[in-house]
Amino acid sequence: MGRPADGDDELEPSADRLPAVAVFGSSEPQPGDDAYELARRAGELLARSGWAVLNGGYGGVMEAASRGAREAGGHALGVTVASFSGRSQANRWLSTVIQEQDLFTRTRALVDGASGYLVLPGKAGTLAELSILWALRRARLLGDRPTVLCGQVWPALLQTLTGAGILDPDTLGGTWHATHVEDAVGLLLEKLT
Repeated sequence: MGRPADGDDELEPSADRLPAVAVFGSSEPQPGDDAYELARRAGELLARSGWAVLNGGYGGVMEAASRGAREAGGHALGVTVASFSGRSQANRWLSTVIQEQDLFTRTRALVDGASGYLVLPGKAGTLAELSILWALRRARLLGDRPTVLCGQVWPALLQTLTGAGILDPDTLGGTWHATHVEDAVGLLLEKLT
């Protein structure tokens, strides 16, 4: 199912079966940007705690989290989309690339392949992924897998959505927030144990 990223001679046999945390966020940040370095630190912290990083496999936060994990000696699994092949390349920091046919099967692979979810600031795609997690939680299909939102943007959004009646306590069950990445990863790891 997966293949070694370019430059790797062979993939450690169990890399795609390690317990994983899915990291969601923007595809736009570049090395040196605050959002990129936040995701890189998240990947590092997860890898040092024995977790593989699972993400969408492309640039921005996905690349950064993969890079942080790999630089810390861990594994990064990326789920790419076949229909993107003409416009996007998988990032070079991945241990394993898993290709799905479309965004729907990609999102399902990200949700199903993770024991927990770390959501960093992003745009429409990140919000769609978070909304899917909430819909699954509301339908009682997510089990006890935790979701942690990291960053300053989330409290205002949560307040707006709950105030408008879009999110209810059942939907938000299993969702936590932390402003700083160390706190967010620590909270996620606490909920995963």
